Formats: sequence, structure tokens, C-alpha cells
Amino acid sequence: GYTLGQVVEACTQFQSETVHKDPIHVTAHFLRATNVGPAEVRVSVQKIGKNFTNLSADLAQGGHTRLTSHLIFGDLTPVPDGVPRSLAVPSPYARRLPLLNHPSVAIRDGMRRVWRFRSLLSWSMDQTILARNAMRSQTRADTEIIGGGGAEWGAWCELTRTEDEIKPSSIPFFGDMVLNLPSLLPDSEPASQGASDCWFPTMTMTVEFKARIPSSQDYASRTVGLYSESHFLTDPHGRHNAHAEVWTAPSAIGQGKLEAGWRDKQYCIAVVDQMALTLPMDLNRRQGSGDKEITKL
Repeated sequence: GYTLGQVVEACTQFQSETVHKDPIHVTAHFLRATNVGPAEVRVSVQKIGKNFTNLSADLAQGGHTRLTSHLIFGDLTPVPDGVPRSLAVPSPYARRLPLLNHPSVAIRDGMRRVWRFRSLLSWSMDQTILARNAMRSQTRADTEIIGGGGAEWGAWCELTRTEDEIKPSSIPFFGDMVLNLPSLLPDSEPASQGASDCWFPTMTMTVEFKARIPSSQDYASRTVGLYSESHFLTDPHGRHNAHAEVWTAPSAIGQGKLEAGWRDKQYCIAVVDQMALTLPMDLNRRQGSGDKEITKL
């Protein structure tokens, strides 16, 4: 996610003097693992239309293409007139914020120790959503399950440094922060065995930007709401999907106050889908130690 964010940032700068300044959609294929160090983003214009500009962008490092992507840019300014084409509150068909608790009452949780960037982030996971993953939950208690399956996850996630801010290039990173399906399964599920010492490399990722990141003081500038659901885990390589939603937040974690209707004021910034693998963490460590001068992301 962080690597794709660098591509989004490069393309956003590339489009900064055009009428199509906003990223609308990104599709990326991750060909090789990246390392901390210099990299080059090569941007090419594929088509410029009335409403959208199509770009292709590759990230190269060490003489190899590490990531290849296609991006669509446009204008996310709401259209004031014309036929409304949006589902929004108070419509019963409009999607609402799926997190249950206000950030002001959220309690910070620890992050995975293998994440070397964890000092730059904090989060509070939604325990009510996590409880739905338990075998005893009502969604799994029925004798006949139609559809269903998989697991959910949700959290408030926050950049800890006051000088940091959420930008469009941050969204792929946040969308990749969700806990993967193998990590959410209970110990009683055989597919969960060893998940705590596994690496979940992303093979493909798509990001659709639904709206601009808010600039109003009614929203937190360094905090987002994250929700994900994942339904499939298959061999070979423990391949699994994840669908994530990135939402605005009314306040920072442990701050603000609970106000009536606060949830209906939040909106989805982007949706992120990915295909990932389940591999032993030792493989990641061995690849990282292959270069003595740089450290694995």
C-alpha cells in the first residue's frame, strides 16, 4: 500500500496543472517486493478525455520494475445542478459508517511487532465487529448458512505525528492496513494455524476514490475509519481477498465528544480491494537480508 501511495503521489503531481487533478481509480499489480531506498516512477499518458485522463505508471528500483499500474484521474467536485446520482443520507439505501463506537471513547490497541512503522501510527479496533468472527456469534450459529462466511474487521486508525496529514496518496496505505483473513480466524479453525508468523504480500490492489479528503474542521485531519471484510481463503499459497472501506472520522482517537447524528455525517473516502498470499515470515526476512545496504519495507 505504501509503495502504491508513492505512485499515486507522483501521478497527482504530474496532473497538478491539469483540469483532472483528482485520482478516481487505481489498479496495480505488484511484480516484485520493494525495499527502502531510491525508486523511480515512470508516468505515461494513455488518453485525455473530457471527463477523465488515463495514465500508466511503473515503479522501478534496482533496475527492475517492481509495480505496474493504471490510473484514472478526473474532477471530484460535486455537481450542483442536474439529476442527483448519489445515494446519501437520509436514503435507506445509502451506506452508513460501519464502525460502532465514536473515536472519543476508543481505546488504543497494539500493532504487530513486525511493523517497523508502528511508532508512526496508532489504532483502536472495533471489538463489536471482531466479536462477529467468533464461532459462537449468531451469524455462524444457524444450522443452515446461506452466503455468509469469512470475517470482518474495523478500527479507527491515526497518524501520530502532528505534522502529518492524510492525502490521496495515503489511501492505498490505509487500505492495506486492515488485518488479513488468516489473522482473523479463531484458533479452532485449521486455516489459522501459524498466521501470527506469516507475511501477506499483496499481488493486486485496486483503489476507487469516492470523494475528496475533507478539509473542514468538522473532521479529523489525521484519523480515518477502516472497515474490511474477506470471504475467501484458498490454496495454493493461502490466496485471499480483502475489501476495505476508508471513512472520515469526526475526531482523533480519545478526543472530541459524542454528538447526535455524528455517524450520518461521515462519508466513505475510498474503497480498496486486494488479492494477497499467505507466506512464512521467514521468506520475507530472507529476501530482506539479501541486500545488506537497505532494509525491507
